[in-house]
Amino acid sequence: MFDNINEQHSKALDDIVKARRTVRAFSPDAPRKEDIKSVIQAGLIAPFGALAVAGKSDFRKVIVIPNSSTANVTAASIIQSRFRQFADELEKKIGLAPFVQNLRRVAQQGVPGIGNAPYYIVVGERKGTPPVAAQSISYCLHTMWLKATSLGIGFQLVSATIQMDSDPEFCKLLGLSCGDYALDGCALGYPAENYEPPHVDYPVYDKSVAWL
Repeated sequence: MFDNINEQHSKALDDIVKARRTVRAFSPDAPRKEDIKSVIQAGLIAPFGALAVAGKSDFRKVIVIPNSSTANVTAASIIQSRFRQFADELEKKIGLAPFVQNLRRVAQQGVPGIGNAPYYIVVGERKGTPPVAAQSISYCLHTMWLKATSLGIGFQLVSATIQMDSDPEFCKLLGLSCGDYALDGCALGYPAENYEPPHVDYPVYDKSVAWL
């Protein structure tokens, strides 16, 4: 009986992992709040660096910003402004490198995932020693990604959020103490009707794995 259940769980997980893709075009129809809550709940129970946050009960924060809110417009505006500033500073140091060009593109065209998806979600992980907040956030977001996939909800990482953890205006908007939390984010929503996920050539087991 237990072997049967384990096989079912394993097969379900395999299907979800294989179906997981980045969605870059979203439907205007927003998922139910109950489904968004279940995606977030999955992230809240993802692994974290226990030693780094020992004694802290508020080490993981999740801020949900609906597309229809003024907070969404404000967040996008703050990030665009900061990326323009980052680009100016970096260009003086390293010239118009590809990364600087990307910063300028974000500053001019907006942040992918903010404004074109029903929800922009920011995850904050309290910084500590050892410095593993970024790894803990990645566990949280990936668990959310798998849960979203299981519900048919599209997911896009909004990695521009990472650069904003020491920005006073952005942290104030989120209600977080500036510099205390590492940040990352994602966009959630149903894929657009005509959206086709890109083909990805993942590493092949026989060529990528060695047993010692």
